[in-house]
Amino acid sequence: MSFADEYRPSDMNSLLLSSEARHAMISWIDSWLNHSEVKKALILWGQQGIGKTSAAYALANYAHLPVVEMNASEQRNRESMKKIALMASEYRDLLGDASKTPDRLILIDEADNIFESRNKSTGGDTGGMSELLDIIKNTKNPVVITMNDYYSFKSKNSARDIISRSVDIEMTPYRRKNEVNYKAFFTGVHKVLKDIAHKENIHITDLQIDGIIKSNEPDIRAMINDLYLYKSTENDYGGNSRDTRESIYYLTSDTFRKPDYNAVLSSLYRMDEDTDFYMKWIDENIPYEYTEPEDINNTYNILSLADVYYGNRFKDFSLAAYAMEITGGISLITKNRNSHYVKYNFPSYIKKMSMRKKNFGTYNEINFAGRMGAISHTSSGTISRNMWFYHILKQKDKKSYAFLSMVLGLSEKQQHTSP
Repeated sequence: MSFADEYRPSDMNSLLLSSEARHAMISWIDSWLNHSEVKKALILWGQQGIGKTSAAYALANYAHLPVVEMNASEQRNRESMKKIALMASEYRDLLGDASKTPDRLILIDEADNIFESRNKSTGGDTGGMSELLDIIKNTKNPVVITMNDYYSFKSKNSARDIISRSVDIEMTPYRRKNEVNYKAFFTGVHKVLKDIAHKENIHITDLQIDGIIKSNEPDIRAMINDLYLYKSTENDYGGNSRDTRESIYYLTSDTFRKPDYNAVLSSLYRMDEDTDFYMKWIDENIPYEYTEPEDINNTYNILSLADVYYGNRFKDFSLAAYAMEITGGISLITKNRNSHYVKYNFPSYIKKMSMRKKNFGTYNEINFAGRMGAISHTSSGTISRNMWFYHILKQKDKKSYAFLSMVLGLSEKQQHTSP
C-alpha cells in the first residue's frame, strides 16, 4: 500500500481545506442527515492530488455512512450505471434499518473522464451522463461527484442539469502564494509529511520537506509519494544551513545594502549558486530595492558591465568571477540605500523557463499515463495516482523499465523525460 493510501485523511478536520470549503461540505451532508436536502449531489473539483476522493470518504465518516464507489476504471455506460450506482442510490439496504435514510454515500469518481459516444466500438460510456442525471433526480442517498476538469465536464450532455442540481466546491487550497490560505496549506502539509516521516522512521530535515512541498504544490498525493520515493532512494531535496551555504535571499539583501564590500565578496565566494543565477536575482529586484532614478540607472549600468564580462566567460572562464565581483559592488555606487523591509522576488525569467520545463514534464507524464492505461485497460487518472511506482521501477529495475518503454512505444527522449 502506498503512503498516500495508508495515510489518507479519515475525518474532516484532517483535510487540508479552506474553512469555507469544509463548512460548505458539512452543511451539505448535514442537510441530508436532517432530511432537508435541496441539492442532492456534491461536486468536488480541482487538479489531481489535492484530496477530492479523500474528502468524499472523510465526509462519509463524518455522517457514519458506507461508501459505494464507481471509479474511472469501470465502464460507466447506461447499463453499468443502473446496476451499480442506481441500485445503490434509489433503494435502501434490505437488511438494514428501513427507517434510516440516508444509509450510504454514492461516490462517482473522475466524472469528467466519462466519454460518451454513439458508436459502441469506440468504447464510449454510452448514456452514462444522462443516467447520472437520473440518479441525482431520484436518489435517496447523497451523491458525491469528483472531477479534475470542471469546465470540460460542463460541455458534456446533461452536465448543466447535473450541475444545477448539485453544490459545487472548488478544492483548490489557495489562489496565490501571498495569501493566508497558502500559509495555512504549507504549514498543514508540512506537518502531515513530518508526521508520516516520524512514523516511518524516515530521517529527513524540515528544509528537505519544504523542498518536496515546493516541487509538487499543490498536489498533496505527489508530495506523499515523493516522501515514499525519498525513503526508497534517499534523494536529497534540501540543502544545508546558512553556516555552510549562503542563502540567495540574504546575498541579494547584502549586495543592495551592505557597505562592507569585502564582507559581500566573502559571502559571494561561499554561495552555492552560479553567478548567472545571482545576477538574475539582482536584476529582478533592483526596482523594488531602489526608488531614486539615479540609483536605479547607476545600478543597471553596473549590472550591464558585469553581464558583458559574464557573456565572454567562454573565452576566459575567470571573467565569470569578475562579473560576480562587479555585481557585488552595487551598494558602493548607490546614494540612497533602502532601510525598509523589501520582499525580494524570484527571477521571473527563470520562473517562466521552469514553467515551460514543468509543462513539458507534465505532458510526458500524461502521455505515459495514457499509453499505460490503454494497454492495461485502466484509466489514465489511476495510472497518474500510482506514478510513484514507475518512478521507483525506472530507478531500481532499468531492464524492466526499458522493456515497458518498448511496449509503450516510447522514444529514447521520452524515456528520459517520462516517469
